Amino acid sequence: PKLVLRADQIEVVNPIKTEFISYRDVLDLETKWSLAIVHTGGKCRVWVAPASGKQKWVAEKKFGWISGNATTASSNNSGMESMSASLDSLSGQAAYMIRERIKRLH
Repeated sequence: PKLVLRADQIEVVNPIKTEFISYRDVLDLETKWSLAIVHTGGKCRVWVAPASGKQKWVAEKKFGWISGNATTASSNNSGMESMSASLDSLSGQAAYMIRERIKRLH
C-alpha cells in the first residue's frame, strides 16, 4: 500500500484496488481507524495511514510531557484533538498534508 500526493490528484494504492482522487473532489477526511478520503465518487480507505501513536498521544494529552521531556507546542491546544487526527499518527499526518494541498488550490 502507498499514498502518493500528486500535483492535481491523490493516488491511493491498496492491495485490492488503486484509486485516483482529484483534490477538488475531496469532501472530507476521516481519521478514526485509518485515513479515509470521502469524495464525490465514494469513500476510499488508505491502508498505509493507520491511526498510530496512541501511547505517545495519551502521555502528551494527559501529562503534557513525553518520556520526561518538556511540553511540546502541540500540548498547548484545547485537548480536543483525537489521537487519530494528531500529527503523532500516520493518519493525522496524511490528512494534514492533503488539507494543505487542498488549501493551495483555493
